[in-house]
Amino acid sequence: MMKLPFTQDLMDGKGEPELIEFRKADPSDIDLVTALQDRIVEALPDKDLYSTSTREEYLTQLKEDICFIAECGGKVAGFSVLVPNDPDNPRNYGKYLNYGREQLGQTASLDLTMVDPGFRGRGIQRLFNKLRIGTAIEMGAKEGLCTISPDNPYSYRNFLVLNFEIIEQREMYGGKQRYLLRKVF
Repeated sequence: MMKLPFTQDLMDGKGEPELIEFRKADPSDIDLVTALQDRIVEALPDKDLYSTSTREEYLTQLKEDICFIAECGGKVAGFSVLVPNDPDNPRNYGKYLNYGREQLGQTASLDLTMVDPGFRGRGIQRLFNKLRIGTAIEMGAKEGLCTISPDNPYSYRNFLVLNFEIIEQREMYGGKQRYLLRKVF
């Protein structure tokens, strides 16, 4: 598992290295996170690809979940959330699969990753995924679940390379179609 904070040298779109710092996020980062969401939604050609969250929902995540942030040159490059393997957490994706209490306690949810449009293509989402999976395993999770829009091939590929499998497609987040994917650790 990568210890936080750490700095990773990633290539920009011109093949030039950029230092991106990854660290844990906390409630003091709320304005950075909401501004990142605004930039992402503004740049989307299809708004159904993304399900927005309210400021209050992000504050809950920043307080109760394990959140990571990536920064480069004073700009937020990305944000990611891991919902711990807690059977009482209503955001545990195992509830969609009617998991019992014991299995919910072994299931972590890779809930959200946002990457600023200006920083895409550098592998930030893959690093967030590795951070979240490593953290989940350290916490005793035996599997991870995530959701992805069927119309988002970039995110889908980032999970396929980590051996996640689609287990179903369903309506979520106010009627949006999503794949539910699983990886057994």
